[in-house]
Parts: sequence; structure tokens; C-alpha cells
Amino acid sequence: MKETKLIFLHALTPLHVGTGQAVANVDLPIAREKATGFPIIPASAFKGVLRDSYLTLNDQGKLQEPDWVKQAFGTQEAAGDWMFTDLRILCLPVRSFYGVFAYVTCPLILQRLQRAAHAMGVDGLDNLDITVNALKIAVPSETELHHQHKVYLEDIDLDCSNEKQEQAHNIGQKLATILFDEPDRPMFLKRFAIVSNETFNFLSETATEIVARVRLENEVKTVAHGGLWYEEAVPAEAIFYGFISRLRGDASLNQIPTSAPLQIGGDATIGRGLCKVVMYP
Repeated sequence: MKETKLIFLHALTPLHVGTGQAVANVDLPIAREKATGFPIIPASAFKGVLRDSYLTLNDQGKLQEPDWVKQAFGTQEAAGDWMFTDLRILCLPVRSFYGVFAYVTCPLILQRLQRAAHAMGVDGLDNLDITVNALKIAVPSETELHHQHKVYLEDIDLDCSNEKQEQAHNIGQKLATILFDEPDRPMFLKRFAIVSNETFNFLSETATEIVARVRLENEVKTVAHGGLWYEEAVPAEAIFYGFISRLRGDASLNQIPTSAPLQIGGDATIGRGLCKVVMYP
């Protein structure tokens, strides 16, 4: 691979990248990894949105894309020069009794990030190894989440692991430096938390948003037949990570736009899926 970038997506609004089929009582669930059940953004969802961001209007008012975009993303006749991976969850925002909410991750997620970064040739993400016992939580010393050595997330209370404070600080500081500008780093660090794999698995199932959507009849303003459905979304402030590699060609990955949010997933007209793109290195 000629060039590889680690891509982070920071959800500024709730994010719905669905599967198109009902699960239990949810008509439109989010996409999840088969093995872990963690939320995921398929590579095709991000790749398509990113490609659309390069479209421009020609003199006749029709949409067109530069030749290098066709080369990078591919055509019906040939594969593109850029390779995209799925985007996995890094931090899940979870309601907290103290500190309002927490950016929650777990040892398994950090281990997978470190392993994937090493395999893809991205440096600077070492020393993410940590262990957290069940019913415990690791938070930096400057956290706003705890009270009397307890952290209350959703419906569970967790004991702070004092011996893991320094590790949690170092990991949180490393992620904050990559993900946020200087003024926003303390906010992330004060809400960063690492729970056990089992606790994160529980939170990934229960800490997402389930909202009722209604379509009304125009004349009488009552619910149309079949116009009530339930939709799942990943909450705002969720953070995902993935990789983009340039396999061949000359189109540099530095042309990926990071100055303005991208809209990813469904429900664009009601503001869902606005994500900030962060590229590293």
C-alpha cells in the first residue's frame, strides 16, 4: 500500500446506518458487527458519501466529478485506487448521573484498534493495552464522572479502579490529541471511561436511541396506515474509526475533506448523520 490513513468519524447528530430489516420490536435497527454486536458503519456507506462530496456542477448545470475521483473510487469497468474498511465503534456516548455523559470504550476495542493500526502501518497508537475487571471502571484522575469512587452509567453503578487511573489518563490523552482541537481536549478527557468488555457489550445494546417515527394523513392529521415505525440510532458524540489506503495511482488521501461535516446514513432531511471527519496522521 502506497499510503494509509486512519479515519475517525465523530457523530455531531444521532446516526442511523441501518440494515433495512426489522429486529425484535425495532423496525429499522442500526448495522452491527455479527461477532460482537457492536455498532458499525459499513465501508460502502462512508465511501459513497465521500464520493458524492466531490461532485460539482458543470456549465450546463449537470453534476460531474473530476477524473481523479473516478480513478480513486472506481467505475463499473474498473476497481478504484482507494480501499476503504468498515468503521468500528471506538467510543459510545452513555448517559452518566455525574458529568452528564461519558465517552465509553473497553479493552477489546482498544486492542483491536492498536492491532489494526499496526497491521495497516499507522504509527503512534501503541500502549493501548489495559484490563478492567467486571463491575469496575477506569477513568482519569481529572474525571467529572465519579462520586465517592462510583460511576453511574445508565442503570448500572461501577467502582472506580484507582490503580488504572494513570493508564486511563494516558490512553484518553492520546485519543484526545488525535480527535480534538486544543480547546475541546479537556472536555473529552473529563468524560473518558474504560469499562470491561462485558459491560460495554451490555451498553452497546441498551444505550442506543430508539425513537418513534410517525407519518400523518394530510387531511385529518392522524397517523397514516402503516405510518408508525420505530427506528434505532447511535447517539450524538459517538466516535468510529476505520482506514483508507491508496493501493495505486497518484490521488493523495490528503484530498479527503475534513473542514465540513459529512452526512452519513439515513434521515438526512431531519439532520441525522452529520459527522466530523478526522484523519490521522
